Amino acid sequence: MIRLAAFAAVLLASSAAFAAPTLRAEALVSAEIVTLGDLADDAGADAGVALFRAPDYGLTGAVPADVVIAAARRAGVEDVSAGLVSEIAVTRLGRSVTGDQVMEAIAARAAADLGAEPSAMRVTLDDDRPVHLSPQNRGAVEVSQFALDSRTGRFEALLGADRGARGTRVTGAVVETVEVAVTARPLARGEVLRDADLIVERRPKAGNGGAVDLEGARGLATRRALREGQTFRANDLMRPQHVERGGFVTLVYGGSGMSLSLKAKALASGAQGDLIDVQNVQSKRIVSGVVTGPSEVTVTAAPTAIARR
Repeated sequence: MIRLAAFAAVLLASSAAFAAPTLRAEALVSAEIVTLGDLADDAGADAGVALFRAPDYGLTGAVPADVVIAAARRAGVEDVSAGLVSEIAVTRLGRSVTGDQVMEAIAARAAADLGAEPSAMRVTLDDDRPVHLSPQNRGAVEVSQFALDSRTGRFEALLGADRGARGTRVTGAVVETVEVAVTARPLARGEVLRDADLIVERRPKAGNGGAVDLEGARGLATRRALREGQTFRANDLMRPQHVERGGFVTLVYGGSGMSLSLKAKALASGAQGDLIDVQNVQSKRIVSGVVTGPSEVTVTAAPTAIARR
């Protein structure tokens, strides 16, 4: 009886040693190349035989059993059995990173190349779904290679291609932006800008290099009508006009210990501090004075001394 049991054990061990590799329905792989041992039980000494390239990180590919068997035969392994398996789902392990993480990494790389701040870079991806990297990449997303077309803003980048890992390719567009002031509502000519009339936005630097920022626009007046959402340029703004050409002003004479106010007609428009000509309504004399307030022009010499004609 003991001899019979021993014989059976030897027979089972012998059968196991010569068992044909049998395919599994599913396989998880981490390497670049899929081996027979990844796909089949009882591969034995042939477990390391390379069969084909693995899917990209994080993806699953279905491989027909007969394709695996044919690849094994080409590699010199003849006895692979499909068993009950018709195809194998091969999944490549990978680290998933979000589109936001990818855009942050691209912005940092583009900013370094352009000598700008990462916050100034606006990145869009052609595909903003999560991407998968090598599971070896545990830290921040690394841009291994980066090519940027400065004319179109189009880029192509390779992520995580370090430590011998195959990188993941992403494409999209990146634009350097600047902060500019834009109108919060339609504005008529001559309106003095208040904080409520202005919004700060980031716009592409190209085409907005001459745009005025918030500090440069605050307190000025519009030189022409502007639509909502429009940026400001220097020639769109002017100092607030306190005096309009052809309008009536109060002409104030000051100096020599005396002060006198008369009614006059402005011969030119003017902002605070501008020197303009006005005509005394009564005497018709023309004098020059400084705009000192809304509808107010001041001269500092006596009336008889400053009359020009």
